[in-house]
Amino acid sequence: MFVNSEGETIHTQKHYTGKDSLYKFATDWELNAYEFDILKRIVRCRRKGNFEQDLQKTKDVIDIYLKEFND
Repeated sequence: MFVNSEGETIHTQKHYTGKDSLYKFATDWELNAYEFDILKRIVRCRRKGNFEQDLQKTKDVIDIYLKEFND
């Protein structure tokens, strides 16, 4: 469960826990899609049960981001 800034309760899955949503954090910090995806994967990797696989996917996204950024 999450309470937004207007005080409304939003029912979420239990792995979406914290003071604010990652989406709010990404908006506040003006993250692009790559940065948000990398952050999301790092934050959730221990909770999802596929730790190594999720971190490898994160490395893959970082490699893609580097390639896109440098082109």
